[in-house]
Amino acid sequence: MKLYVVVEDKKGYTLMPCWNILKKEDKWAAKRIELAEAEKLAKQKNNKSTKTSRPREDGTTNDEAMVVADQETQVTEARKRPEGVKKAKEALKRGGGEACMEALDKMWAKKEALDMEKEKAKEERFLATLELDKATLELEKKRVANDEKRAEAELMKEEKEIMLVDKRSLDPMQLQWCEIMQKKIMARLSSN
Repeated sequence: MKLYVVVEDKKGYTLMPCWNILKKEDKWAAKRIELAEAEKLAKQKNNKSTKTSRPREDGTTNDEAMVVADQETQVTEARKRPEGVKKAKEALKRGGGEACMEALDKMWAKKEALDMEKEKAKEERFLATLELDKATLELEKKRVANDEKRAEAELMKEEKEIMLVDKRSLDPMQLQWCEIMQKKIMARLSSN
């Protein structure tokens, strides 16, 4: 307001509602702190320039004032305005620095965790499929064994019919065939 009155002394300061809203923002808070420090340094310099440093009795000069002034300039240099939105966006486009690397590290860790979970799920599915295949193979073996027993039972039934056939009702060709088959059956049974 003081600066505005100096520059525009005819008009009143009409932007006070805007200032009341913006004065709490980081940009303006940092600027106010910077201005306050600059005023403080200016006052200290004015006070020190009026005082002349005299050599002490032991022969040293007043170096403490210079050390304090150097520390204060370092404090003002250390305190800078916060980064604006545009600069932050540009930094993200260019790579983002530490924040970008941290974000990438977090994303990579999440990806690795998801990959581990997927791998575990894949192994579990594989083991479940393997168990299912084993069970299927066992059932197939039992079915084959049952089929073999059924085929053997049918073969025994047919062989029984051949062995117990009534030879009186057969013609000579049928009789010859039955005798050949009976010999084959006997040869097979005797070899087992």
